[in-house]
Amino acid sequence: RKRIIAISEFLSGVVVLLILYAVNTENVIFILFSFGMLSVVSAAYMPTSDAALPNVVEKEFLAEANVIFFSSWGIMAGLGAGIGGYLTTVVSRDTLFTIDFLSFIISAFIVFSIKKDLSEQKHLKSDEENINFVDGVKYVLSRKEILSLVITKATFSISASGLLSLFTVLSYEIYKTGDYGTGLMFGARGIGALIGPIIIRYFFGSTDGKLLNTIGITIMAWGLFYFFISFSASVYLTVFLLILGHSGGGSQWAFSTYGLQVLTPDNLRGRIAGIDYSLYFFMNTISTLMIGYLATIYGVLFVFKLFPVLGFIFGFVWYLSTRSIWLNLDKS
Repeated sequence: RKRIIAISEFLSGVVVLLILYAVNTENVIFILFSFGMLSVVSAAYMPTSDAALPNVVEKEFLAEANVIFFSSWGIMAGLGAGIGGYLTTVVSRDTLFTIDFLSFIISAFIVFSIKKDLSEQKHLKSDEENINFVDGVKYVLSRKEILSLVITKATFSISASGLLSLFTVLSYEIYKTGDYGTGLMFGARGIGALIGPIIIRYFFGSTDGKLLNTIGITIMAWGLFYFFISFSASVYLTVFLLILGHSGGGSQWAFSTYGLQVLTPDNLRGRIAGIDYSLYFFMNTISTLMIGYLATIYGVLFVFKLFPVLGFIFGFVWYLSTRSIWLNLDKS
């Protein structure tokens, strides 16, 4: 797991240089290909790190570790987007790409320097090698609670992912704020992902069942606040709504991951995390293509009305259909 994470980070840094070269060529096909390569080489990072986290911290601190993990991502996303948007007006884009490259390389060395084993010692390599992707699928389908958690990111992504790609359109065409507004909106996403898991954990984290029961509610919160973006006439009001919306979206992500960590055995955890993210990335692509297409026909504000409603409905249905699962989890 350590090697997979470190290699993924290193290759991501290399691909950032490829993106830099592609952007300078102004070849649209090459640019799209290079961004696609970044998705390919970084795909293993999240499921592997999710699977490894329970082996780094004790079980009683795992929920807090996930809050810190995803909140730190929120801090970096907020700072990165906000500072990046500002720095585009100060330094060249090439300089920013170079900084991004160096950050991946440094990350790879930090991960590689970890001394602790990221897999449980009781599972021998031969045992892990005998477990394949199909075994993970069978396990997911045999456990209703696991299946419920696995579908959350993917189904939520249908509504959410494509809208993220329209932040730039909102900033340039609706608010006339350019890169500055785009940076603010992506920064708001990070801030929301920072504060959401902390608040939910504080108020609802007394048991695993109560914590996992909030996932549907947080998805509904995302849909509600995103819906009001279509009526916002100010980039700053939109930023506020994005912070509130991604407090829900970030919590959904953090605690669906936590649920899979505590409910799956170590030797299957990586496979199931891989299934979780495979479904997410597939739906991410579908969402981006579908929402982008509909936005060109009906306009960007139309999709900001429609898809948050769909997300809200999914959160409501998920909440009702899984509530008994989490209640029984606390009783067992």
